[in-house]
Amino acid sequence: MMMQTSPCRTDENRARYSAGTFAFMCGAMLTGVLIGTMCFCLSADTQINRLISPSGEMERLLQTDLGSVMAGSLLGSTVFLLGLAAAGFCAVGQPFEVLLIVLRGMGTGHKAAQLYSAAGRGDILYAVGLFLPGAVISALALAAAAREALSLSNIYLRLTLSGGRGCDPSGAVKLYGAKLLVVEAMLALAAGADTICCYLFIGKLV
Repeated sequence: MMMQTSPCRTDENRARYSAGTFAFMCGAMLTGVLIGTMCFCLSADTQINRLISPSGEMERLLQTDLGSVMAGSLLGSTVFLLGLAAAGFCAVGQPFEVLLIVLRGMGTGHKAAQLYSAAGRGDILYAVGLFLPGAVISALALAAAAREALSLSNIYLRLTLSGGRGCDPSGAVKLYGAKLLVVEAMLALAAGADTICCYLFIGKLV
């Protein structure tokens, strides 16, 4: 997933920057996952929910048609992609891009902890199969989108600081849009994976 936008770097620097930024965004995502998991585990009603309705989330998924599962998964990911896309056009959008990735990770961690709590240890492999494939694909896709947004923000920041002198951003913007379309296709793939995994595993967890 080598999707670097900036036209102002050498090939060697571009590859190094691309790998480092992507790793940073993946790290931000994992940090969000840990925070989201901790928030669920420390929430006041977690233990009560385990005792009263341990399979409520599974039953809700079972009653949801597969089309709604796919649409909900794609919509949730696309909202974050649109936020990243908008932040990329801002010269000071870098903090917002990292924040969006962390928030996405928090949601992922909270959902993973919720599924683990509902499934229990005996069905943990089914819960992993239900959740992990789509989550990994969408996480990598959004991390790549965040990298591209960060790169474009840096281009606009350099242009702002230089008074408009330097690289012409028009080519980078066109490339940016094309790559975000590729990311959206990957998010659709992740939504498809969520739908297939729901069909295969949800019945085994309820």
